[in-house]
Amino acid sequence: MDQRGTAGETNPPPTDAAGIAGGNGDTPAPPDPDGAYAALLRQFAVQYAVSRALAASDTEEAALPRVLEALGTHLGWRFATYWTVDAPAAVLRPAVVWHAPDATLEAFAAATRGTTMPSGVGLPGRVWDTGAPCWVTDVPSDDGLPRRRVAARVGLHGAFAFPVCAEDVLLGVVEVLGPEILPPDRTLLEAVDGIGLQVGQFVARKRLVEEERRAQARNAAVLQTALDCIVTIDAEGRFLEFNPAAERTFGYRRADVLGQPMVELIVPPSLRAAHRAGMARYLATGQPRVLDHRLELAAMRADGSEFPVELTITRVPLPGPPTFTAYLRDLTEARQREARERLLLEASALLGSSLDYETTLRTLTSLVVPALADWYAVDLLESDGSLRRLVTAHRDPAKVALAEELARRYPSPSDAPVGVPHVVRTGRSELGSEITDELLAAATRDAEQLALVRALGLRSYMVVPLVLREGVGGALTFVTADSARQYTAHDLALAEELARRAGQAMENARLFREVAAAREQLQQQAVELEAQAEELEATNEELRATNDELARQTDAAARANRAKSEFLAAMSHELRTPLNAILGYVQLLADGLRGPLTETQAADLARIRRSARHLLGLITDILNFAKLESGRLQYAITAVPVDDVLAEVTELVAPQIAECELRCDCRTGDPALAVRADREKLVQILLNLLSNAVKFTPRGGEIRVSGASVGSDVALRVADTGRGIPADKLEAIFEPFVQVDPGRGARAAGTGLGLSISRELARAMGGDLRAESTAGAGATFVLTLPRAE
Repeated sequence: MDQRGTAGETNPPPTDAAGIAGGNGDTPAPPDPDGAYAALLRQFAVQYAVSRALAASDTEEAALPRVLEALGTHLGWRFATYWTVDAPAAVLRPAVVWHAPDATLEAFAAATRGTTMPSGVGLPGRVWDTGAPCWVTDVPSDDGLPRRRVAARVGLHGAFAFPVCAEDVLLGVVEVLGPEILPPDRTLLEAVDGIGLQVGQFVARKRLVEEERRAQARNAAVLQTALDCIVTIDAEGRFLEFNPAAERTFGYRRADVLGQPMVELIVPPSLRAAHRAGMARYLATGQPRVLDHRLELAAMRADGSEFPVELTITRVPLPGPPTFTAYLRDLTEARQREARERLLLEASALLGSSLDYETTLRTLTSLVVPALADWYAVDLLESDGSLRRLVTAHRDPAKVALAEELARRYPSPSDAPVGVPHVVRTGRSELGSEITDELLAAATRDAEQLALVRALGLRSYMVVPLVLREGVGGALTFVTADSARQYTAHDLALAEELARRAGQAMENARLFREVAAAREQLQQQAVELEAQAEELEATNEELRATNDELARQTDAAARANRAKSEFLAAMSHELRTPLNAILGYVQLLADGLRGPLTETQAADLARIRRSARHLLGLITDILNFAKLESGRLQYAITAVPVDDVLAEVTELVAPQIAECELRCDCRTGDPALAVRADREKLVQILLNLLSNAVKFTPRGGEIRVSGASVGSDVALRVADTGRGIPADKLEAIFEPFVQVDPGRGARAAGTGLGLSISRELARAMGGDLRAESTAGAGATFVLTLPRAE
């Protein structure tokens, strides 16, 4: 029975290849009710198969191949393509291609994948142009179809296509091809038109879901990576969101604050009543007063300290009870920077207001106290090498007498290892972030002096040199007491800049006096020359020459004055050059190039070398820390073999290990083990860790260095058998300038920067550094870095 027709000649035959029997190709077969019924069943089967394919798919990408396969297999056609709309390029692009298991059809699949269809071009383009299903009886004979020759070669003839739409918007076109030459089947076209709407609704719905998922992912990414604090609260003022920036700023963990009342955690007590009143007013009236406005007010950290923030609050546009998102920025650093800049501007104006630099140095007290210090002192270096105290100031004048009595009864010796004499002697600043009672006890001579010092209530100090053209001219001392403020490297930089400007003012005053004296001398000479000119007209030529010489001297003096100013501006604070020179000459003496040495002299040179190297290491640590703070370090990341680096570092510390009679086991057991790192920075980290291990391991002890892969990282462990580190100090040792129990057997003191620098270097290279320790059983430092293939 012919299954290509339904009833009457007006109803074209179906396209099922299995039902093609009889007829001459273009002539419809006689009506066959049984065939029409079978075709209708196939159409229902196709619609059911498409519905099942959509129901079984979670995404557009999973559904479309199943839809094409259902169309092809249930209708008996051989090839199907889903063309998607590329709106910016104004073309249709093949998104999914399906064909029956036939190797010859791969050629047509390749041609399809390499083709785009503008509107009106090809069968898919015609559907896009008209928005309606379209039928082609024989593809190879249609000159308007770009792939007709390839279709003829692989035996594809009949074809139809239908739009995939949603809300009257064309999303794509489905194109189906078969091996038979067939006339249009309007019943089939009507059926697939409905399938196109069904698929279009599915695609549109899934795209909306995917877009919502992506929007949520983008919002989550913004929330996680934002530099500003982002917090969200509900109508009851309880936290709904607390991003990582907020965790860092306020000191709370997100998991601990969600669901908690915001006002109790981050709003200072003085502002809580106003906050509650404002929230109640908004909930009652809906009239905002602070929403979408930029505010500056105080916030509160987890430790109860208050700090300034910039704040903007907005209501989240969602139905139901209101929720609010606040964007906060910590203004502490900005306010401190503004205060520093304002202090320097005022200091510059003050220092430039008079050529009497001693007066201006005294006047600086009004700026320094209490903005920067509770105590302020100025010491000037006299021509005989002694120090003269010019200023002693405190926010409480009654305490000045106590400080003056202490200085009179207990003057600092000129060779003191710390304090003003040391800073003036070396030209290097000192920073004492914390003055402990132990430090005071070690620095005082007797119980009476200790009692006087304790009465001053010292907490933190800075001493910076007044650097002049010919050397150091004195020092400025800044001390905190009642305010309990602890100085940082930022404060030291401010104090050094203040001292630099004060030193420049002193130099300018001296230069001005020199120029004034020279000008007065020149004026006196001019008067004398004029008198001589009146008396000796015969010597006019000589007088003229003398006047010319005086003019040249004046010009030279002006150039010298400019050169001095330029020299001052170009002065650097290079600290390592003199130390390197000392080490060089020590090496010359130690090598015997200046003559043989006695054992005592050699021992003294060894002590000098150790002290110079130690001091050079301290300076290098401080300079490296400054570079890390400013972000100026560059990293050359490559694959670095671990055993090579361990061999290099072990060779560097071998003399120390031998001198301390230590055992050292340094190996990974895996010659192929490598990390992604900057080799120079890796050597620096391992050298710091091994040097620390040597420093804190008693004679006869053992140091072990091992390495192994841990997931995608490599863990390098440096373990010693020293006294270990208290559990509550395992993180503190990585803080800058912190030394936990520096007397626990260490052979040399340091700046407290080595571990801080090492951790920062490790983290900058994608790794980390941590410490493990058991009291009395030594310490282990674990360096992790990404593994290199």
